[in-house]
Parts: sequence; structure tokens; C-alpha cells
Amino acid sequence: MSQKFYCKYCGTERSSISSLTAAHCDKNPNGKYHVPYEGEEKSEYYCKFCGTERSSISSLTASHCDKNSDGKYHVPYDGDEQSRYYCKYCGMERSNISSLTASHCDKNPDGKYHVPR
Repeated sequence: MSQKFYCKYCGTERSSISSLTAAHCDKNPNGKYHVPYEGEEKSEYYCKFCGTERSSISSLTASHCDKNSDGKYHVPYDGDEQSRYYCKYCGMERSNISSLTASHCDKNPDGKYHVPR
């Protein structure tokens, strides 16, 4: 099985870092080349600015993110997903369950607090 390398700004896939970083990336806000995504391959990718999730980096980075101050598009979080908790009703994220469940969630059908999924 060959290793795959992805651009964190657009999801382009290449078989080597050198071939990835040699090509132009229209979505890179800091330069003109692709930048390698440094996380592991996952079944879901989350935007590091807003928590939006998609099944691939390319589908995540295809849409705009209103909370990304460095650019227009979603950028995948490349850390360990187990260190973050998300509300199953609204997607709010926190570093621990206590922080997540400390406030009310307007989308919770019971009108209660955020619930980790």
C-alpha cells in the first residue's frame, strides 16, 4: 500500500511530498504551493475554525468558512480527534466534556445543555 499525501488547503492527493509541494494551490492563503496535511487519514475531517465535518479533505475545503480569518475556506484540524468533544445537536466543540456541557444548547430538542457525541 502506497502512502498518500494531501494538501491541507484543497485536498489534492499525491504519492510524495515533493510532487505535492511542487504544484500550485489556489486556496493557500499564505503562498502559492500546496502544503502537506500533517494529520493521519481519518473517516471524518473537521474544520479547525468552526468544527464543520466532511468525509474528505477536498470536500471540507471546497466550501467557505465564515470563521477562518486567514482565508476563505475550511481548513482541516490535524490533531487527535479524541482530545476534542462535539455537541451532537449543534457541533460546538470544547477541549473537555466539562466545558462542552457547561452551557445551554439552543438546538437540543430538550432545551438543555450541549451533549457530546
